[in-house]
Amino acid sequence: MSSNFTVNRLCIQCGNVFVAKTTVTKFCSKLCTKRNSKQRKRETSMASMNEAVKKVIEANESDPTNGEFLNVKAAAKLLKASDKMIYHLINIGKLNAINLSKRKTLVYRKDIDKLFELPPVVQLKELKPPPISKCYNMSEAQQKFNISEKALFEIIKRNNLFKFQDGWYTYVAKADLDKIFNLNN
Repeated sequence: MSSNFTVNRLCIQCGNVFVAKTTVTKFCSKLCTKRNSKQRKRETSMASMNEAVKKVIEANESDPTNGEFLNVKAAAKLLKASDKMIYHLINIGKLNAINLSKRKTLVYRKDIDKLFELPPVVQLKELKPPPISKCYNMSEAQQKFNISEKALFEIIKRNNLFKFQDGWYTYVAKADLDKIFNLNN
């Protein structure tokens, strides 16, 4: 059904004046209709993304775990642990805390971060092996003390004796083995 009148309208998308055949026509062409549809979809998706970003920013601002000093609940939330666990860490001395009153205990955020630092590596002194003339190799020790290879290694391991390898042979200090076997005899 067509109408007998024409109305001059302004296109919402491009802003040009056009002759509309109905009173509800908003666009001058199909191209303007498509462009406007895509623009509205883009704006709605951007609005939802902007809302999500705003929620994250507000959550970070209101998050109690961002402060320099944390109460026990915030510290527990940060560590994903219970309040009892935080109090336990305070009681055993692994976590420093300040009691401001009976119901207000604060923990310094840097102390919580220190819980996760690795302890410093201790450098061990390099042991110098004794001269080979003052050592038994494993077969000499087995023959002298008349014990099996496994028993010899067990004695070395149990007494935490220093052994070292030089070429094909493994050596143990004569003084150490003599001391152990003289004590047993």
